[in-house]
Amino acid sequence: MLLAHFTDLHFGCEDKSAIAAAERYVIEHKPDAVVVTGDISKDGLASELEAACAWMRALPAPVILTPGNHDVPYYEPIGRLLYPWTRIRRAARGIRTEAWHTQDWSIVPVNTARAWQLRANWAQGAISRGQTAIAGAELQKAAPGALRIIMTHHPLDWPNDAPIKGETIGGLRGLEALTNSGAELFLSGHLHFASARMFGTRALSVCSGTLSQRVRHEPPAFTAIRRPTPDVIEIEVLHVVQSRAETASKRAFSLTAPGGADAPAEIHASG
Repeated sequence: MLLAHFTDLHFGCEDKSAIAAAERYVIEHKPDAVVVTGDISKDGLASELEAACAWMRALPAPVILTPGNHDVPYYEPIGRLLYPWTRIRRAARGIRTEAWHTQDWSIVPVNTARAWQLRANWAQGAISRGQTAIAGAELQKAAPGALRIIMTHHPLDWPNDAPIKGETIGGLRGLEALTNSGAELFLSGHLHFASARMFGTRALSVCSGTLSQRVRHEPPAFTAIRRPTPDVIEIEVLHVVQSRAETASKRAFSLTAPGGADAPAEIHASG
């Protein structure tokens, strides 16, 4: 199984060479699915959202999408209040945005973006108890042996070494509850920073880089995810350098089933 994880495309200030490299990767490597974890636009304009979704629809692989904080009408207070998700819903026609169950995976999107919040920084995320309960119930529909994946725009637990600091409201609570519901892999973006780390021994949290010009301390990047055996997940970070996707690092993680004996979390790494 191969999944390509793209995030923070930011059409309107996309890095055209990075977008082309990501598309070339899909054509050449034929991933089973492309997971896009939000911020597909710069300012939530209809033209940006339509362009991003047209690009996704043209990829020769099925795509699943969840929104990010930039995908609301970013500088339009009335739009934020009255129709925060209308534009992206229209633009995303034909793209999966709901839970997706196959024999190989169950991918459950959770929208952690908010049009407005009772805090100063509206760019940061939140996951409610209701969202957590709905996602946890959806995971119970997974086929035996299927990889159970939660996709959000914001990381539920922000890495300590991330280039920006923040907090997803309810994130740690949601991470623990969803892991207890069987989630094995959490995919997110927002930080424009590649990261992979274990949550206990039963789940892996992966944040991917950006395909936009808004880079933070590393080149445009995306992530490839493989599952060579039921209890191992391999993470390959690819940097876009001179219009080509190049492997920056490869890491393999071993997951422990509930009640199973602990194993080394990280098996091997390179790069």
